[in-house]
Amino acid sequence: MKNKFIFIVFNIFLVGQLFGFLKTDGEIIVNENNEKVILKGFGLGGWLVLEGYMWNYPGFGSTSVLEAEIENLIGSDKKKLFFETYRENYINEKEIKFLADDFPSDNFSIRWEGKINIEKGGKYTFYTIADDGVRLYVDGFLIIDEWRPQPATEFAGSIVLRPNKKYSIKVEYFEEGGGEAMILGWESDSFSKRLLTSDFLETNSGIPGLLGTYFMNKSLVGTPNNALYKRVDKQLNWLSSGGWGNNELQYYTNDYDNVRLEEGKLIIEAHKKYHQGSNYTSSRIKTRRHWKYGRFEIMAKLPSGRGSWAAAWALPQDWEYGPWPHSGEIDIFEHVGFHEGEIISSVHNSINHGDLSKTNQQGSKFIPNACNEFHKYAIEWEEEEIRFYTDDQLVLRFKKNNQGPELWPFDKPFHF
Repeated sequence: MKNKFIFIVFNIFLVGQLFGFLKTDGEIIVNENNEKVILKGFGLGGWLVLEGYMWNYPGFGSTSVLEAEIENLIGSDKKKLFFETYRENYINEKEIKFLADDFPSDNFSIRWEGKINIEKGGKYTFYTIADDGVRLYVDGFLIIDEWRPQPATEFAGSIVLRPNKKYSIKVEYFEEGGGEAMILGWESDSFSKRLLTSDFLETNSGIPGLLGTYFMNKSLVGTPNNALYKRVDKQLNWLSSGGWGNNELQYYTNDYDNVRLEEGKLIIEAHKKYHQGSNYTSSRIKTRRHWKYGRFEIMAKLPSGRGSWAAAWALPQDWEYGPWPHSGEIDIFEHVGFHEGEIISSVHNSINHGDLSKTNQQGSKFIPNACNEFHKYAIEWEEEEIRFYTDDQLVLRFKKNNQGPELWPFDKPFHF
């Protein structure tokens, strides 16, 4: 918590009536049981801030009374800033995870429902990123229909909407296995592509956000004997720390600390920082364009340290042969911190995928200073073979050999 938000001073007689506390430790907040919580603001509990602690004073009977008391203490300008920053009540760490601890992490589905407030009329394009299936309805129209297993993939659908009107919106999602991803964004002629937030969303009962019903199966089916998990989600921006099924510990962000351009170089950094249930943050990006065949190269200086896993790879644009690994994957390079200096290049297909160390689909080269200097990593992708190079030295050649897509799915466009 930033010091500029620690405004309030109390008389000693108030402290005697206080019960419960939340303590700040940098950006981490804990309760009396040392459990992490996130402060989102104030509600009927009367949470007040005092020198790094959030005290619960039960004497205030309503939010309006609480706001009036705070205004008396710190003035109207500071009170406004205070409540704009911490508008909603605090929630436990468990509640900000994609799933509750007792909810299955695979083979589940969710339906979010509510209304979207449209201020200016025109054409709106909605975006989803989903791992696995997703359907999006706006005003009763199905504009995104991608109900199938797949890695985290972006989809788009457009609709014309009238101004100053609220439309129904429904998102359906299922997760089969591995990491979870479900992100909802939008853009229009009036604004650029961005996350769709509770500023424009409300439940059918008027609460900011969308009401999510979580089912313990992939078919959005619930019964009286199968208790459903429900909650209001302010926005759909979930990317589990499972990291595409690789048990990754980070949460991916687009924050400047994690990804930026500096002096013509793309910088991607991981940080030990708690965010959305993960203890680390990092970033991953992909190309907007896609290609089939050509030479592609990247100059890179790689991170060091056990636990790091830097990679540059290509995935199918349309997944025409099915979900991973059936449509293939091309790994230009991978570098795992506990084998510092070992550069691995590989291809994945239906026949061989995952651990490729004992196949003809992987090659490697040792570069002692891979983490200290820039090196060139490249592929030459042709109709009959793919060649992998490190500093222009061939490390892997994989040939088609007249095989079908179960071995050679690399005849379709890929993005990087």
